[in-house]
Amino acid sequence: MNSLKTPLLYSLTPFTRLLFFILLVIAGFSLTFLTGLLLAGPLLGTGIEEILGSLTDIEGAQTLRILQYFQVIQSIGLFIVPTLLAGYLFENNTLGFLKADRFSNGMVYAFVAIIMFSMLPLINWMVSVNEMMKLPGFLSDIESWMRKTEDQAALLTEMFMKMPDTGSFLFNLLMIAILPAIGEEFLFRGVLQRLLGDWIKNIHIAIFITAFLFAAMHLQFYGFLPRFMLGLLFGYLFYWSGSLWVPVVAHFLNNGAAVVVSFLGQHGVADLDYEHFGATNNCWIILLSAVVTALFLFLIRKKSVSDGFIIL
Repeated sequence: MNSLKTPLLYSLTPFTRLLFFILLVIAGFSLTFLTGLLLAGPLLGTGIEEILGSLTDIEGAQTLRILQYFQVIQSIGLFIVPTLLAGYLFENNTLGFLKADRFSNGMVYAFVAIIMFSMLPLINWMVSVNEMMKLPGFLSDIESWMRKTEDQAALLTEMFMKMPDTGSFLFNLLMIAILPAIGEEFLFRGVLQRLLGDWIKNIHIAIFITAFLFAAMHLQFYGFLPRFMLGLLFGYLFYWSGSLWVPVVAHFLNNGAAVVVSFLGQHGVADLDYEHFGATNNCWIILLSAVVTALFLFLIRKKSVSDGFIIL
């Protein structure tokens, strides 16, 4: 390789790359938060004290606008920017490093769409199982903290999901579906899963660890199980297809469906509730959901291999 074109951090071992990326993400979070504070005044017309207060009082009058602002800049500064920078520093080819320079077969994306909707009964069943979690008595303080965190997250989600007009609907698609789908998949599957796989030399363990961290990152403990399963799904979609855009599309469909269903329900277009969309107590439908999901996952893997897409 020509020395002039050698990436700055090309010679790092997989483990040191992983450590460097963790530091890069921490730096990204810190810089994003500080930059957000500095720009909030001229952009939102509010002071730093009011901003910091809104982060602890999520029911304040200006809270929604402030939290939406930080949600957007966090998606960009915490998730997207560090991953793009890591790809450049490691290989001088950001999209190539992330496997975002290639697209899978169109049929694969159609199968992904079928999976994301056919698995709704299964995912909702996992939510109900997760919500029944009960910690031992000596961990009651931890359980109380988890419940409080969950209630705050539910309240925040409810605030975000209020969409009085088309403009707020389109903004929510950007904030809740598009940016998280790109940012979180770039970070977790594009970089973290890749670096863990290079270090551990076992892609399946790397997928499980990445899925665990993906679920834990949301700090919604009573939704950990379904998020962990979604993390596994996104991880294997990436592994089998060799294209980061496959899990990005799956992630977008998962988040975007909630936004669309909520908007339609609020405006009386359909009698829908995003929190229970696809939920059922019928064990046969749940079983069918699992079978259909498994079938189309098998078809995706078979199609990706037959089309010669590179597997990590």
